[in-house]
Amino acid sequence: MKSLLTLCFIAFTTTILSQDLSQGYIANDLDPHPQQAIGIPNYLEAVTDPSFPSTQIRRISDFEGTERRVPMYSTIQAWNADESLMILYGNGEHYLHNGTDYTLIRPLTDIVPDDIETIFWHFEDPNILFYLESGTKDFIQYNVNNQAKTILTNLITISGCETSVSIGNDVQMMSWDSDIFSFRCGNEAAYYYRISTQTLTSFVIDDIAFTAPMPFPSGNLFYHQGIVYNSNGQPVNTLNINNTGEHSCLGRLSNGDDALFAIAFEEGPEGGCQGTIVAYNAVTGACFSITPTQDYGYPQSGTHISSLAHKNNEGGWIAASMIGYDRDGQDLLDQEILIAKVNGGNADVYRVGHHRSDEDEYDYFGEPHVTISPTGTRLLFGSDWSGEDDGVSLNAYVAELAAYQIDLSIHEAEIIDTVKIYPNPTNDFLNITANILLSTYTIHSISGKIIKQGSINTQQKINVSKLAQGVYFITIVTEKSIRAKKFVKI
Repeated sequence: MKSLLTLCFIAFTTTILSQDLSQGYIANDLDPHPQQAIGIPNYLEAVTDPSFPSTQIRRISDFEGTERRVPMYSTIQAWNADESLMILYGNGEHYLHNGTDYTLIRPLTDIVPDDIETIFWHFEDPNILFYLESGTKDFIQYNVNNQAKTILTNLITISGCETSVSIGNDVQMMSWDSDIFSFRCGNEAAYYYRISTQTLTSFVIDDIAFTAPMPFPSGNLFYHQGIVYNSNGQPVNTLNINNTGEHSCLGRLSNGDDALFAIAFEEGPEGGCQGTIVAYNAVTGACFSITPTQDYGYPQSGTHISSLAHKNNEGGWIAASMIGYDRDGQDLLDQEILIAKVNGGNADVYRVGHHRSDEDEYDYFGEPHVTISPTGTRLLFGSDWSGEDDGVSLNAYVAELAAYQIDLSIHEAEIIDTVKIYPNPTNDFLNITANILLSTYTIHSISGKIIKQGSINTQQKINVSKLAQGVYFITIVTEKSIRAKKFVKI
């Protein structure tokens, strides 16, 4: 039995064990689960949502006033492929965090994306992300380990565009093989680019509407303003949708078909398909409401959908956050977060928690923008922790589902950290030991400022005697990963 468990624990280092996210939750539960008063958790600490006791909500940033650290958007993956790293956004900069303990690794000041949301993690390589560079319009592959940049193409050069170049609009994403992305040239033309073959294909679109088509996960189909296009850039399907997919996200059904998930305040032109979340099959053109209005009521305001759980083997898992109209968390779906398993023509919905976010004080950034992790076991969101009242600070939180908590308890019991720091607290030297090859270290203040950095050996003594008293983070680059640890200087 021990040998079998050991194999499972080794597998955990590259993927979460559980694929069934329904553990601890009730399918299609319509009973009231009113939001209850609960104090804001301390930084990096978790609280249990009293109305949904299977969910732990952990605060992963620590800011007050106008400072903030939040998800980029629901369609932009926060975690990398193996969930060891994550990116948050705040006050004009992106920040690289540890994907498991959530501590800050470093600000990503060496990349300047064209837009907050034009950053895409590679779907397989955990060290690689892509972004469109501001000004130059270079599409760049970036290695977070060694900070190396590779220009894959220049959007102006390949398209000959003489006006503005832009990726996406509300939906921005790449195909799930990390090979295809789309863009538009002003309001004149739209294209997709295949990185592996360095080929550009144009779309046959009558009205660009200042929006670029986006690739579905397969890379064989594309979505633009209610119409599905094939890999030749030709229209092949018109979806039964009225608002062209407000606050939508592209993903897959459990059978693997490409799909659009969106809120629909009205029925489609052909009738039906109204709800807080509606699924549109890009392959067949069929649609159905995941949250039928006869059960869940009129579509909730402030709904955002995230369907990027690409590492979950069951498939079809999505997440959504709703701000609602009353904003006091007393009504069905009001102030709630949910997950759903979406099949070909039906879905099971699981309500998992309250986000307690009021956007009035912060407008766009005050919206939760729930973002599902690659395995689906965690949900990132922003919140001022106020509900219907005005909050005083805006921070990032992670809802850790029951499936994640089960796996994490197993993982922590069996996996021994190979990089150790001591003593902690310290007043003079910080000792580092490891049984793997180390490369470099960087010490950051709690605000992200770089204090000290250098190369490092498997046994190292770092002089921190001149540091002011306080909390610091040390980021250690190993031969296989990035480790971030917190220490206190006394």
